[in-house]
Amino acid sequence: MPGQGQTFGDLYRTVSEARLLECLRLEGYAHISDPDIALRDATFALSQWIKDGLSFREKEREGRHFDPVEVICHMKSAGRLGRDDVWQRCFVTTLRRFVSDQTYRAGSHVKLDYARRFYTPHVAEGQSLRLRLPLPLAGRYTELDIEPVLPVEATAHRLSDGRLEVRATATKTARLDIGARLSFKLPDLQTLPAPESFEPYLKAKDGLVVVTSKIAALSQHLAGDATAERALASFWDYLMDNFQFNPLHYDQIPAEAPLDWVMETGSYDCQLASAFFVALCRARGLPARLTGGHFLYPLSPTNHYWAEVWLESNGWTPFDFLSWDLSSGGTDASWRNHFFGQLDARLVTECLPHNFTGPIGVPIPPVWHILRSMTRHGVEITFTGLDGPPVYEDRLALL
Repeated sequence: MPGQGQTFGDLYRTVSEARLLECLRLEGYAHISDPDIALRDATFALSQWIKDGLSFREKEREGRHFDPVEVICHMKSAGRLGRDDVWQRCFVTTLRRFVSDQTYRAGSHVKLDYARRFYTPHVAEGQSLRLRLPLPLAGRYTELDIEPVLPVEATAHRLSDGRLEVRATATKTARLDIGARLSFKLPDLQTLPAPESFEPYLKAKDGLVVVTSKIAALSQHLAGDATAERALASFWDYLMDNFQFNPLHYDQIPAEAPLDWVMETGSYDCQLASAFFVALCRARGLPARLTGGHFLYPLSPTNHYWAEVWLESNGWTPFDFLSWDLSSGGTDASWRNHFFGQLDARLVTECLPHNFTGPIGVPIPPVWHILRSMTRHGVEITFTGLDGPPVYEDRLALL
C-alpha cells in the first residue's frame, strides 16, 4: 500500500488484541464517554481491516497479536484509497477535537503530574542506577516550579535544565518509580531569544538531521533562489503531498542516511518529518532545529516532535507535521496549514542539539513498540521491547 514502505512480519506482531484496542481507543475514540461503545466500534474496525488483508500472529492460548505500526499504516492507507472511513471518521476527527478544545494559551498556568516507572528485571539487586525523567526547559517558561517525587530507594537526585536525574539502588521488586509535579506559565514562542551562534543550527549532520547529497539536491530543486518564506512553503508542500504520516520501526532506518530512507519509503513520523524539514532548511542556509516534548491536550498529553526555523522577521518559528493528519493527508485546505508557522501550547523538554534528556538509565532494546492508552486522568505511554516486560511507563495528567 502507498506510504508504508516498511517491512512487517511476525517479529513485530507481539501486542495482544486487548492491548491494541486500548491504544486505538485513545487515538480514535477518546471523546466517546462510554468505553463499551468505543470498544465495539474499534473491534469491528479491526475485523474489517483483517478482512482487507491486515495480518496478525496467533499465539497458542494467547489469541491474536498485532504490530501496532502495521495496524495504523494499514488503516491510513485504506482510508486514503477509499476502502475504509475509520481513519477520517474517528482518528482525524478525534485529533481535531484535541486541537480545537485546547484551552491553554500564552500566559496560562499549567499544572501537570509526570510519573515514570522503570522496569529492572535484568538488573541485579543492589546495583546502582542513574535514572532520568524529562522536565520543562527552564528557558521556555516563567514561574516554573518542580517538585520531585522520589522513591525510597533513591540515594541522591539532581534537577537540571530539562531533566530530573535520580540515583537509586535496584531492589528485588524489579521496578522503580520517579516523577515530578510541575507548574509553569506558558510563554509566547516568539519571545524566544536569538542564539549566540547560528552555526549549530546549520550543521549538515546532527542526529537524525543528515543533509546528504540527495537532501541538498532536493532542497535546491524545491527552493532555488526563492525567499526564505517561499522556500519554507515549498518544503512544507513537498512533505505534505508526497508522504504518509505513520508510526515507524526505527530498527529499519539506517543511521547514516535516515532522511534518504524517508524519501525512498514515503513514510515518516513526527520526528523524522521534522528532521527532514530541518535538513531541507539547513541545506538552504536557514537555521533550524528539532524540538520535542508533549502536547497539553487534557485527554492526550502525549509525546511529540516538531521543527523550529529562525526567520529574521519572526524569530524562532514552529512547523508541525501533525497538520498532515489534521488535514486528512493534506487534502483538507482548512486544516492543511494549521501548524505552519504557529503552534498551540506544548510542554517542551528537548531542543536539539543542546538540550536533550540523554540516556534514561536502563537498557533500550534494539526493537521496540511505543504504546499509548487512556487512563482515568490522562495517558499512559509504555516503551516496551517486543517480548517481556516494559522498559518504562510514563503517566501524565493535567491537573
